[in-house]
Amino acid sequence: MNNNNNQTGTPVRMCDTDLIDEMKLAVDAENLPVKFSTTDVFQWMKDFHIQRPDGTDYPSISRESLANYSKNTPITKKRKQKVLYTSPDGKKFSFYPF
Repeated sequence: MNNNNNQTGTPVRMCDTDLIDEMKLAVDAENLPVKFSTTDVFQWMKDFHIQRPDGTDYPSISRESLANYSKNTPITKKRKQKVLYTSPDGKKFSFYPF
């Protein structure tokens, strides 16, 4: 779980960047739906035994951590667009705009 600070200096809980990269690959390989929920991610992690590169388990994810990642990941020269999108109701996530 990454922690970032918002404008008030309060830590913001965000999903681990390595897990986001794994999720992108899973969507491309059709192991995760294009529009997924945290339940889909939990099931995928269980079914495919998804762990960190060092063999430890990723921290538990939540809608909040995914939404914070979506909201707080900056657009850079290398990354020309947002990485993760959140549906208007905040229940689904996608690597493509809704």
